Amino acid sequence: MNIMIVDDEYAIRSHLVAMLQGMEGLSVMEAVNGEDALRQMERSLPSIVLTDIRMPVMDGMELIRQCRMRHPDVWFIVLSNFAEFELAQKALEYGARNYLLKATITKDKVAEEVHRAIVHLDKAVEKGAKFDPNEILMVQNSLFYERLNGHIHNAELLRRAERLSVSVYREAFDTPSKFAVMEIERFEDWTGKKYRGRTDLAVYALINVVRETIKRWNKSNELFHLGDNRFVVLDLGECDDDQHALKIEDVSAVTKEYLGLEASFLINSDFSGMNDFFQKVLGSRQQLVHFFYEKNACMVNVKQMQAPVADLDLYSFFQSVEGSGNGRFQVTALPGLIETYFELLRHLCRPPASVKGDVKTLIQFIEKGGFAVPAALKSEVDQLQASRLTDFKVAFTEWLGGMEWNGRHREEITKALTFIHEHYATKLALEDVCAHVNLSRSHLSKLFKEQQGVAVMEYMEAYRLKQARLLLRTTTHPISRIIDKVGIADVFYFSKLYKKHFGINPSKDR
Repeated sequence: MNIMIVDDEYAIRSHLVAMLQGMEGLSVMEAVNGEDALRQMERSLPSIVLTDIRMPVMDGMELIRQCRMRHPDVWFIVLSNFAEFELAQKALEYGARNYLLKATITKDKVAEEVHRAIVHLDKAVEKGAKFDPNEILMVQNSLFYERLNGHIHNAELLRRAERLSVSVYREAFDTPSKFAVMEIERFEDWTGKKYRGRTDLAVYALINVVRETIKRWNKSNELFHLGDNRFVVLDLGECDDDQHALKIEDVSAVTKEYLGLEASFLINSDFSGMNDFFQKVLGSRQQLVHFFYEKNACMVNVKQMQAPVADLDLYSFFQSVEGSGNGRFQVTALPGLIETYFELLRHLCRPPASVKGDVKTLIQFIEKGGFAVPAALKSEVDQLQASRLTDFKVAFTEWLGGMEWNGRHREEITKALTFIHEHYATKLALEDVCAHVNLSRSHLSKLFKEQQGVAVMEYMEAYRLKQARLLLRTTTHPISRIIDKVGIADVFYFSKLYKKHFGINPSKDR
């Protein structure tokens, strides 16, 4: 049996060769880096490879990745330093079977690892099987990764799939279909608690659970690991948007029920053919920015997206939408103003890296309106590493909740405002608000008018019109769709209200 030592340091290679001398039936080969190792493998294939991680020309990680595609039966053992522990763990995800620390390596330990490899390889030959089920998934996903990143073309992908008995690439891309991208919330925490940081085991567990569901739709459906906490869900042969959305809701429910995980989804990505599929998957990486602007466990339809707006004088734009002029505004307007601003950011969908600056613009706007924003809130915004826009919004909500003026206002009015801000897009009536705050119609109307200066329905109407103005100025949606999004039923009624409130027709304001 051939065994190869791959290390750019001659002293280490010689030391390992000496350790292996005397082991019966072994023929030892040497290579100075990953590229040299692959070249030698074309002439004489080793059964076992001991490889360093860090090497010039081609490192051990890339060697393992490429070899898994060309020679999937090779058994890899990684050599690492203490400082490279995380890389060694990553090598296990790539297909290595174990790792040895250079500082503590002994002849007995090397012999033990080699013997374990020989026993496994001999059993595999007896069974006549190359892979166990998890290894099949790993090879299938490795082929996906190779093709996605342009390391191989379709013909090579199909050739390797045929040789490795991976059927999805031979059968999956003949008819128009859809896919979704799934992003798991708190995936790293779950992996650490459930699998002690073994990402490979966590990935296999999730793939196996989801595959059971998606294969009920089509036996050729698969789940590919896109990297980190993201996965691609195939929905082969599906062309109906609504049916696809229902299926993905099933995936979400199964993931939560059996694994305790919540996920966000990018749905309704159409493709036809293998090239189109991989091109669309690559493009989805940029579309995932939309998750930042939604709540956790959201579902985003790629067909309803619009391009992010990057070049904009946000202060002037918000001032024109808010209609507050250059003067001071009432303290009771703060909750609605802050809510409207965050809705504006959500509609604009600018790159997340710019959002912290955009939130600081809100602070500037509030201060120019006559209110002192505390240093603690400014510091929190400055230091916050937000994964969602709502992370910033929570900081402002907590500030509003702690202001002295809020204590003089009944808690029910604060609840009513929050309820309106969260549900304005529905067919919300005064009775719905009353039921939520548990006050009678007359009592709520009286309190609201005293503390907000306008009636409940007047406030709701004005808030809906502000949101409509945001959509008019930040999207290309037709007016019929915009009024549906803000909870107004009739387009003629909307136009009349809009002109009365802003002094201009909606179409001209756009």
